[in-house]
This record gives sequence, C-alpha cells and structure tokens, in this order.
Amino acid sequence: MNELGVNQLFESEVTTIRDLALIELVRELQVKPYLVERDWDYGAPGQRYSCWTVLEHRSSNTGVAYCGQGFGPTFPWGLVFLSGPPMGMGMDCNWYSNLGDAVRESVAWQGDNPPGYEVN
Repeated sequence: MNELGVNQLFESEVTTIRDLALIELVRELQVKPYLVERDWDYGAPGQRYSCWTVLEHRSSNTGVAYCGQGFGPTFPWGLVFLSGPPMGMGMDCNWYSNLGDAVRESVAWQGDNPPGYEVN
C-alpha cells in the first residue's frame, strides 16, 4: 500500500463514522500518513511491519496507525505510541476492525459512546 491508498482507505473509513464529535476529533488529529517500521512480537525475532500513522495525539504520545499485516487485515487500525521505547505494534487488544473504534478506544476520545456500544 502507498500513501494515496492509505488516504483513500482513511477517507472511506471516515464516511462510516456517524458521530459528528468523533469525526471532528479525527479531523483534528489527522496527519499526512507516514510509515513507521514497528516490531511484531508474535513472529520471528526482529520481524517488523510497516505501519502508516494517520492520527497523532501528541499530548499522550499516542496515535492511530493502519497496518494490513500482523493483526490486519481483520484488525488493521491500531493504537500506537508515537515515540519512545514502546514502538512495537503492541498487543491484539490495541487493534480494531475500523477507524472509528480505534479512535473511541484512544485516550484522545473524551466523548460518550452510544448506548450498547461494543468494539467490533
């Protein structure tokens, strides 16, 4: 995948979000997608995957990344650290099937979730 493909996928994901406050937060945190090689702790030693960072929440040093490998394609949207030693892909519980769930589960989201909301 290249930057254009990630942008198209990102915009497609945004169209599925119905909560205007969540869309507003996504737009506020959106950055030009950039690649970060992240450690994959579930494979061979030293195995890494290319993840596209698409959102940054600088005050918490966290963001949302897209990766079609590792937990993807089933759970391609992950909560990641932007810098520092924990730069791996992390655990499966930090990866989501859609962008909206990833943002709702991030520290950046301070809004309410809809009644009966469950992570997909």
